[in-house]
Amino acid sequence: MSPSRAKSPSSAGARRAKASLAPADKLKREVQAALSEELAQDQYRNGHGRYDGFAYVAAEAYFHLAGGYDAGLHSMQLRYRGKSHWWLLDSEGRVVDLTLGPRESSSFPYHRGRRRPFRYTPAGISRRAQTIVERVKAARA
Repeated sequence: MSPSRAKSPSSAGARRAKASLAPADKLKREVQAALSEELAQDQYRNGHGRYDGFAYVAAEAYFHLAGGYDAGLHSMQLRYRGKSHWWLLDSEGRVVDLTLGPRESSSFPYHRGRRRPFRYTPAGISRRAQTIVERVKAARA
């Protein structure tokens, strides 16, 4: 290989940097507690993770409780291994994932995700996410 075709050390095997996870905050724990309540009422649980199937609703609820776009949050989505997964990016570009545990999130390809808005609803929030928001607020009272 000629020197002009050789990869420079900085580009050799270049990949996007591994996603930085935001530390678990009080709001994340509150939303997860409300999700646990939802799971207890959910008769059908098909999945591998504790919150499997709840990524969209958890991200949407957290987004609204935390202040949404005004707080610097952006919703992200990726179809991976036949499933759709949702999470948020905070104002510092860190991943706020409410449903994947540390083991799963360490190998998840967050860098492939795309910004996607939550679905439009006349109320501005889905019914399921509104239920989570109400449970979080009730637990605070």
